Amino acid sequence: MEKENKFKKAFNLNFFKHADSREPEISGVGAGIVGSFFTVIVFLICAFPIGVMAGFYLEEFAPKNIFTDIIEVTINNLAAIPSIIYGLLGLIVYLNFLHFPRSSSLVGGMTLALLVLPIIIIATRNAIHTIPPYIKDAAVALGASRVQVIFHHTFPLALPGIMTGTILAISRALGETAPLLMIGMVAFVADVPQKFTDPTSVLPVQVYLWSDSPEPGFAQNTAGAIMVLLLFLLIFNGFAVYIRKKFEKKW
Repeated sequence: MEKENKFKKAFNLNFFKHADSREPEISGVGAGIVGSFFTVIVFLICAFPIGVMAGFYLEEFAPKNIFTDIIEVTINNLAAIPSIIYGLLGLIVYLNFLHFPRSSSLVGGMTLALLVLPIIIIATRNAIHTIPPYIKDAAVALGASRVQVIFHHTFPLALPGIMTGTILAISRALGETAPLLMIGMVAFVADVPQKFTDPTSVLPVQVYLWSDSPEPGFAQNTAGAIMVLLLFLLIFNGFAVYIRKKFEKKW
C-alpha cells in the first residue's frame, strides 16, 4: 500500500472531538480536553477564593505568634509534598468517606485543589509583600479602615501577582497524573463528559494510558496528545508572563 501511494497525510479534526477507543484510528483527546477543562474549573472554584483569603488573613490580620508561625511553616511544607500524597488524601476523603462519584471531574478538581492551595497562598503573600508600605500608611493616614485599605489598595495592586501565581498553579495541576490515578481517573472513558459528575479523563492520564497500549497506532496518538498538552501549558505560562509584564508596577 505504501508503494502504491495509498497513504496520505491530513489534519485529523476528529482527534480533538472523539473520546478514547480500543481502535487507535478513531480514538481522540476530546474527553481529555473537556475533562481537563472541567477539572480546572472545579479546583479554581475551590482553591482560589480560599487561598487568596488565607493569604490576606495571614499577612494582614493574623497575630504574630507561635501558632501563626506553625501555620506558615506548614503551608510551605505542604507546597513541597509529593503530589501522590494528595491523591491518597482525595481517595480517602472524597471517595471512601464522602462517596463522591469515582473518576469524575468533581473529585479530580477537589483533589487538585488540595495540591494548588498552598501555592496560591504563597503567591498571594508574595504579591502583598511587593506593595510598598507607604501606600497603606497613606491610606490609613487619610482615615481608611484596614478593610478599606485592603479592598481599595492592597488587593488591586496585588492582583497581577496573585493571577500570575494562580495561572502557574493551573499549569502545574494540568500536568499532574499521580494524584488523579489514585482516585480512579485511569478508567477507560468512551464518551466525552457532559457534566462534572460524569466519568472522564484528563490529558496527562490519556497520555499515560496510550503510552502503555500495545497497538502501534497508539504511539502516534500519544505523540499528538503530548503536543496538545504542551500547547495548553505554553498558553497558560505565556499568559502568566503577559499578565506580569502588563500589570506589574515599578516602585
